[in-house]
Amino acid sequence: MRNDQISRADSLVNDAVRARAGGDLQTALAIANHAATDGLVHPALMRIQAEALRNSGRIKDAGQLLNQALSVAPNDAATIVEIGRLLVAEERTDEAIAAFQAALALRPDLLDAWLALGAAHAGSRDLARAREAFRRAAALAPRDPAPRASLAFAEVRDGRLDAARAWANEALGLQADHALASLTLASVDLDERAFEPARARLANLLAGEGLNESQRQFALGQLADALDGLGRAKEAFAAYSRVKEAFALRHEARYGDRGPVENHLGFIRRLAAWFERQDRRDWSRPSGDRTATSPVRRHVFLLGYLRSGVTLVESILATLPDTRVLEEGDTLAAADRAFLRNDQTLDKLNPLDLETAALARSDYWRRVREQVPDVDGKTFVDMSPLYGIKLPMIARLFPDAVVVLCRRDPRDVVLSCFRRNFSPNALTFQLTSLEKIARHYDAAMRVTEHHRRALALPFHVVDYSRLVGDFDETTRALADFVGAPWTEQVREFSRAAADRKIRTPSAHQVRRGLFDGTGQWRKYREPMEPVLKILEPWVTEFGYGP
Repeated sequence: MRNDQISRADSLVNDAVRARAGGDLQTALAIANHAATDGLVHPALMRIQAEALRNSGRIKDAGQLLNQALSVAPNDAATIVEIGRLLVAEERTDEAIAAFQAALALRPDLLDAWLALGAAHAGSRDLARAREAFRRAAALAPRDPAPRASLAFAEVRDGRLDAARAWANEALGLQADHALASLTLASVDLDERAFEPARARLANLLAGEGLNESQRQFALGQLADALDGLGRAKEAFAAYSRVKEAFALRHEARYGDRGPVENHLGFIRRLAAWFERQDRRDWSRPSGDRTATSPVRRHVFLLGYLRSGVTLVESILATLPDTRVLEEGDTLAAADRAFLRNDQTLDKLNPLDLETAALARSDYWRRVREQVPDVDGKTFVDMSPLYGIKLPMIARLFPDAVVVLCRRDPRDVVLSCFRRNFSPNALTFQLTSLEKIARHYDAAMRVTEHHRRALALPFHVVDYSRLVGDFDETTRALADFVGAPWTEQVREFSRAAADRKIRTPSAHQVRRGLFDGTGQWRKYREPMEPVLKILEPWVTEFGYGP
């Protein structure tokens, strides 16, 4: 390459990197695409193109481009960071964290790697490690507001409002219009029920140009919560709708009907259809697999539906003596691959393929011990809201297990799912309109109830309204079912929850104590009218009023 060509290439790379650093991805992408057309190959330009592909849901194409970039510069830490971000988008958080750590091993001073590592830890609710990563970033860049704003946002997610406010104000002292710091202060306002200051701050942010797409959607959701708090339900519903529409549009390429990931409603219906074809007599008695020995005293699966009180019940169970809980630990990943991929693998459950089952159980307990090292001999609670759709597999693999099933007014459940933001995956893609949520809920309840009636597993139902209405009696019955003594410490579940890593959006609410969320759907009766017919059978079945 001639000197003038080298000079022009350097200029293009610098221009693209400068535009991206300033938040102008479109200009950076235009430069990168132009350079690629001219035959210029450079990892920085390929990273910009890969980011645009990732944002549009073209994960596979982005991965191929980043692998090419890595072949050009094998030890380029910045490219490894982008690969980590791609892994986050694919919900492979553990692998993403390993990638960020690998990048930092190459370049311990790489600010982006520390910020990405902190964000990955925060996304998995490991807020202690998130704080450490953001603090390292802050030490590297004492005049950069981004690490301080990230710290503030992590603190508000953990309910540490004073610390969140302090870090956000420090970030704003470095950059008065920093979007994430301002969003954090709005979140603090909401947590303190200062709805009008939150509304004003968020409206001002949304009127400006400083928010990226993700921040804009988060701010709109926060604005909806502020409007709800002010009693302006019609405006709040419109804002929630816009958030969900944008979420669906953004992730359509990956999780939509033509995407590479199986539709979650279709997944539930596939499992249900397979179980419908089974001989009920094969499932109405305990499994004959005598290899299924358990290392724990009592093995509890806790389930229900998202926003049905599952996290609340998990936090209560965590206070019982000699009880260990694990929230959405992906413990059944190997079993899912072995048994749930298609009808042929499902057939390995009946009759049970003992070798496959032994491998799946071994992987299960390995994953459990990685996250709960002292679980042996204890009461162990494995929580995931939609375990109900997997109960035949659970019954075969763990015939001595028991099930706690959480219920709440279906209308409140559906509305709450509509109002909350979730990380993108196949399940949460189904939660983007009231109708889609209601149909998904209906399908999940149908299969869960079918399993409850057909399987030999012991079940105990915890009703949300009874729990908040008669806490002591309901929790005593729960403790008796799982075989643990009830103590007055159960009443302090919110204090204990403050010291635990809770991954779900309910975390902060649980830490604030018992909250009666019954009947919130009534404020939104008019927009919910079209889905009430779908939910009516479950409202009746579960004993709620008309």
